[in-house]
Amino acid sequence: MSTPEHAVWHDVECGRYLADMALWEELASEAERTLDIGAGTGRVTLRLVAAGHDVTALDIDAGLLAELQRRAKTPVATITADASDFTTDGQFDLIAVPMQTVQLLTDRDGFFASVRRALAPGGRLAIAIATELEPYDGSPPLPAPDIGHDDGWTYISQPVAIRVDEERASIERVRQRVSPEQERITTEDLIELHVVTPGELAEEAAEHGLEAEELRHIPETLEHVASQVVLFRG
Repeated sequence: MSTPEHAVWHDVECGRYLADMALWEELASEAERTLDIGAGTGRVTLRLVAAGHDVTALDIDAGLLAELQRRAKTPVATITADASDFTTDGQFDLIAVPMQTVQLLTDRDGFFASVRRALAPGGRLAIAIATELEPYDGSPPLPAPDIGHDDGWTYISQPVAIRVDEERASIERVRQRVSPEQERITTEDLIELHVVTPGELAEEAAEHGLEAEELRHIPETLEHVASQVVLFRG
């Protein structure tokens, strides 16, 4: 069975990142219920579920969550909702927000309000952010592309520029799909991340009764920049 195209791109560009998994496994081991925000096709959720944790996956994209459920070996609860405005059935001891998901949001106040409702008393919120994005103008040599395969097709995602200012980081990519007959279909993709520091997150979270507790560092890899994970206690 072939995977929907947008789910393949999600896997190619995000799905193979593993540098943060030890931290999510550590935090989930201390929680009875975990909410994975920005779960996508299940990069974090499915690994935690396979390790025996109770995880609910939240994403704005119903198609990605459908693919997550298709891949799951056991049923996984999902919530299709905007991370800036969501409600949950019950509360969670851990709310995990991996891979710069929070930097995609335009309404972090709504996000923190939603999290506060969903977080159990004394629970933890963990937010990953990229703080070390360096500008890149597309001059050779290009970074290595992300490459994946599905149903005989090859998917190539090539970063071509990173533009950073005081407010946002814009990541430009050229995507190519190569058919079994070697026909190439090329499109462009743009992701915009809002620039935010751990201190700014701490101030925003404090307005909703969340206390910054710890800052963890995830080192860079050959394919991904380093990130910081800010831990809060409810």
